[in-house]
Amino acid sequence: MLEKLLQILATGGTHNLKHLAQQLDVSEALLQSMIEELVRLGYLQPLNAKCRADCKACPIASDCALGAANHIWVLTEAGKKVAQC
Repeated sequence: MLEKLLQILATGGTHNLKHLAQQLDVSEALLQSMIEELVRLGYLQPLNAKCRADCKACPIASDCALGAANHIWVLTEAGKKVAQC
């Protein structure tokens, strides 16, 4: 199931916990645990809220939620490799 989550995230764009939980048919609490495990394994990385202010170079500039009550994670290179399998 972790691989399926990585594959969904690799499609790009932004995803919220509720929508992802529905796609995976799991609770939001379980999804949160899955995300924490993917971070621990090095497949996801939390995006630091300290923006470099170079929005043109940012891959999520059009969907930025900084300042909101959201958390943002990005796939690491290892996560991208697993998602492609």
